[in-house]
Parts: sequence; C-alpha cells; structure tokens
Amino acid sequence: MERRRAILVRFDDICPTMNWEQWNRAVTVLERYNVKPLIGVIPDCQDEELLIDAPRPDFWQYIKDLQDKGYTVAMHGYLHKYDSATHGIVNVTPRSEFAGHSYEEQLEKIKQGKAVLEQHGIFTDIFFAPAHSYDENTLKALAVNGFKYVSDGASSRTFVREGVLCIPCRSGGCPKIGKKGYYTAVFHAHEWVRPEKADGYIQLEKLCEEYSKDIVSFEEYCKRPEGNAILQKLNEKGYLFYEYTVKPVLRPVVRPIKEFFSQRNNFKR
Repeated sequence: MERRRAILVRFDDICPTMNWEQWNRAVTVLERYNVKPLIGVIPDCQDEELLIDAPRPDFWQYIKDLQDKGYTVAMHGYLHKYDSATHGIVNVTPRSEFAGHSYEEQLEKIKQGKAVLEQHGIFTDIFFAPAHSYDENTLKALAVNGFKYVSDGASSRTFVREGVLCIPCRSGGCPKIGKKGYYTAVFHAHEWVRPEKADGYIQLEKLCEEYSKDIVSFEEYCKRPEGNAILQKLNEKGYLFYEYTVKPVLRPVVRPIKEFFSQRNNFKR
C-alpha cells in the first residue's frame, strides 16, 4: 500500500572540517525523534567555505558508525569546488562541479570520489551534486561507476534517466508539507550560524516534531511509483519554467494581494 505522505530528511556538505557544533545540534534532534537521514559526504572537500573546524581525526569511522545506526550515506560531489560556469539540468545558477565538463572529465571525478569513499570503507550507490548542478554526462558517468540513485530532479515522480533513478528533490530547503505527497527536506547545518539561515534549526525541530510518523529512510522513500521518462521530463521542464520564469513575475503582484486580504481578515477579528 502506497504511503499518503512520505518525507526524506537530507543533510548536505558532510566533511571532516564542517561546523561540528551545528552538526551536533542536528544530531541531537535526529536522535530525539529517531530520524535516519540521507547524508551527503564530500570525498575530498576543498571548498574553502567548508573549511570551518579542524579536521575530525576519526571522521571516516564516525561516518561508518552513522551508517550502522541507519543513516544512509550518499556521495556529495567530489571536491565540492565549482570549476564550471555552467548551470545544470534543474538549476539556473551558472556554477557547477560537474555540469559543463566533458563526459570523460566527469567520469574521472566520480571515479576518484568513489575510490576515496571506498578506501575508507564507505560504500554507496547514491549521489547528489553540489548546488543541484548536474547534466546528462553526469548521469552517464554515474551509471558507469555503479551509482543507481540521484537525490535530485524536479519531476513529480521518480524516473530512470541515463540508467540512474532520479529521486525528485524540488526543495532547496525545508518545503511546506501538504496533506499528501513526497517531500525532501534539505538542510545545511553549517549555515545555521548565519542570521538569515538560523531558522534552519527551528525548521528541523518543527519538522521532526510534527511529522515524525511520516519521515522515512531513503530506502523506503525510493519505494514510490515510478513515472514514464518522457512524461516526467516534460513535467520537470514545466515545473522549472514556472519556478524560474513565471513565479518571479507573479510574486510582486501576488504579495500585495495576500497582504491586503490578511489585513482585512485581521480587521474583521
């Protein structure tokens, strides 16, 4: 029987030099509600923004321990360095570690990243790219390297693309949860020290408290109806067109209308 609602909790940018104080805050909440998230581990982080704390000496053993607890590990890029001024399939920002590079270059990056993980005893067939930025060559290179899943995409259903099952992730953060559907809540714990991102921790707490019965493991999250590839590509393009072209135009018009009716309702009370 298909679930009416399922939520996947995903954490990006897991690496030896991340902000451990903020990550430990996240883990406290996850353990309180017995939530087993999908965590994106960077094989060889060279992103200066993530060189925050001194490297944790037992990092790789720690990741293995999390796996033993039920956390699901994904490979999150390779170096987490944006060396391509190209946007990918589902984003518009012209920066990427993968999109825009040749198939051969991407094949080598993914091969090296996988080797780093396996050298430390971490085995996974799940991947997601930094900044949600990947292209068709990324997917082809992933399939050749034995990856089966990508936690990304803007389709309404999962579908196989270039030999890899794309698990939609329409949110760049914590989405608004409806009465039914599948939702991926994406968190970056190290960003919680920024005033404009501090509410990320509160969102995690609220999500786990209100929807703990609907939060599932990555394995269960994948057990959802698969869509037709052609239809899902069209669905994805339609969604992206609305998000990046139509919505920005509508927003300045819709906001005043919402504020007017909100004030009107408050006045009636």
